[in-house]
Amino acid sequence: MIRILISIILAVILALPVNSQSKKLVRLVESWKVGTSSGLFNDFSQQEFNDFKNSGIDCLEFGAGAFRDKSDAECAEWISDIKKKADAAGLEVWSIHLPFSRVYDISTTNSADRENMIKECTRIMTLCSPLEPKKFVIHGSAEPISDEERPARLENSIASLKILTGEAKKLKVQIALECLPRTCLGNTADELLKMVNEVGNGLGICFDSNHLLKEKPEEFVAKAGKHITTVHMSDYDGIDERHWLPGLGVINWTKVVSELAKAGYKGPFMFEASRRRPAPDGTADPSKLTTSELFQSFKEIKAEYKKSLE
Repeated sequence: MIRILISIILAVILALPVNSQSKKLVRLVESWKVGTSSGLFNDFSQQEFNDFKNSGIDCLEFGAGAFRDKSDAECAEWISDIKKKADAAGLEVWSIHLPFSRVYDISTTNSADRENMIKECTRIMTLCSPLEPKKFVIHGSAEPISDEERPARLENSIASLKILTGEAKKLKVQIALECLPRTCLGNTADELLKMVNEVGNGLGICFDSNHLLKEKPEEFVAKAGKHITTVHMSDYDGIDERHWLPGLGVINWTKVVSELAKAGYKGPFMFEASRRRPAPDGTADPSKLTTSELFQSFKEIKAEYKKSLE
């Protein structure tokens, strides 16, 4: 009888830390705000900002495309307008995505182009200060990159990031280096961590669930989790990036959320889904993705995660 009682007590004691840890992880995930990239905007009217907030969105990411071919004065006017509308709606400008293309490439071996890219990123970061973003997201390279040129491109990207993180520190904001697909730099956790560790200077990681073609998203997070400071969330077929709404692709969202929670990620859960809704069979729904659907998607992802801990 005594042995049975002792066994019961031990079982209860052993279960307590697990239950306590599970509750802690659930509370963390429950604290995540929901955000989206600005690709779902149509006209950037005050009504749209209000509608985003009312549908459950709290955070926004804007792309640097808004600054293309604009003077500093025109950019400042646009930023002032966005700030005013976001504040009025109660929305936070969480992040700004810095430019990327074959021309806008911090890893290029063309010295003049690389210098111009560094200058442009610095200009945009400075101009965006009134928006008070928490992160500037950056790509480590464009593509294609051959195996032969990869070492030189890595060296250039790291050198550029050292300069840009220094500029970001002056503005009291963090740069997050995004994981990328195909032959881009940072297409695995190991390579991206090598870049982050060599740059130092507060550089974080932007986890894009849709870009990982050499390892599963949850495997990436398990390796790089403590460096992840922002995310881009969307689904894909595992073959190439698709930017589908979660649930349309192959990602195991419970495993992804689990690894993020274990790494202590504090959020927000930032969507980067296409406004078009292509289905895996190649057909396309003519209707546009809505912010309400994003919020509902996150609710379902949370529910599945909590269920997995029961």
